Amino acid sequence: MRIAIIGAGFTGLAAGLRLAPNHEVVIFERESLPGGLALGYKKHEWDWTLESYYHHWFTNDASVLGLARELKYPVLIRRPKTSVYVDGESYPLDSLKAFLTFPKLPLLDRLRMIETLGILRINPFWKHMEKVRAAEFLPNAMGEKAYKTIWEPQLTNKFGNFADKISLAWFWARIKKRTPSLAYPKGGFLAFARFLDERIQSLGGGIHYKATVEKIEEKNGRVLISHDGKKDEFDKVLVTIPSFPFLKIAPSLPETYKEKLQKLQGIGAMTIVLRLKKQFLVDNTYWLSICEAQAPIMAVVEHTNFMDKKHYNNEHLVYLGNYLSTSHPYYSMTEKEIMEVFHPFLEELHPGYKKDLIGIDVFKTPFAQPIIPTNYSKILPPFETPLQNVYLANIQQVYPWDRGTNYAIELGEKAAKSIGS
Repeated sequence: MRIAIIGAGFTGLAAGLRLAPNHEVVIFERESLPGGLALGYKKHEWDWTLESYYHHWFTNDASVLGLARELKYPVLIRRPKTSVYVDGESYPLDSLKAFLTFPKLPLLDRLRMIETLGILRINPFWKHMEKVRAAEFLPNAMGEKAYKTIWEPQLTNKFGNFADKISLAWFWARIKKRTPSLAYPKGGFLAFARFLDERIQSLGGGIHYKATVEKIEEKNGRVLISHDGKKDEFDKVLVTIPSFPFLKIAPSLPETYKEKLQKLQGIGAMTIVLRLKKQFLVDNTYWLSICEAQAPIMAVVEHTNFMDKKHYNNEHLVYLGNYLSTSHPYYSMTEKEIMEVFHPFLEELHPGYKKDLIGIDVFKTPFAQPIIPTNYSKILPPFETPLQNVYLANIQQVYPWDRGTNYAIELGEKAAKSIGS
């Protein structure tokens, strides 16, 4: 069969890798590089690439680590420090001991929180949890003080106006999957994506970059793709881009199906990468969750407290991360304007950081995080679409798990098995 894949993110790459040995595979990607939301970039002085949006793997991410082992791609395992920022101070919160000694909560509240998180972590059954809102369950289970000190600010900072709607199943998945040690592909995620690209092409697959797909339509049992002023016919098409752009390029989809996909909501992301001469989080924290609802930043992630700075010309690289809707004022601000907003908070974290600043990179994307309300499984779209031989596999279908390259690869492999047989 001749199969087209729209999108060279990790879902499209995984599907292409599995389909290429037995089918003629053509991948269309609008960007100039593979990787999707894990897209990377590289400064001239660096040996490794860096992701535009912070990424890592957990050590129980079986799909991606299994693929790396299968292809003999080197992966680094480290145990970085993760902390929370509460009332102007940073506290480690990455072990049982750290939870037990966390000074911002009374002992009974700490024990109650530990018990709640422990029960969620060992519970393998999530289905009944999707009927319950996290904002309803958590304060009742762990106590109002623990919830408002640590978890409510993080939900608010991440989901904004959607925070009260998020399903407990989503929260369960985050707790269930977290591991103290983390993994990272040698050279960066872009290096791994390029490796998959090369493997697909070695199997006879083709990948077209800077390729804009304008339309998908049925034609006598086959699928016609219009792209870059050309038209190509395929036996099957796998769409791996988000649902909203899929609706734009497939105008003949039935209205009822369009309405269902339009009910799937999501928010975008913005990261600022600071390049510094010196360490920013001097206590060696890799991931700092900001537990202050009014803070301008959701998380501060010092990548070089996880991966060695020698790979980046000894620069210290720090992400300032936010999830936000495209209507948020940050989206229309210039780099200078955003940094003026962030500066007082950054000074609070590290006084005088500006004197060590080498450069700043800003990245924005309109869709990065699906909104997972209660009973999400009832609106979860299947692989099959109403268009004959057109299939959909994207970030909104990895439920109950959260977005990430591990689940993108798992989804791509499932989709390949479904459409390639």
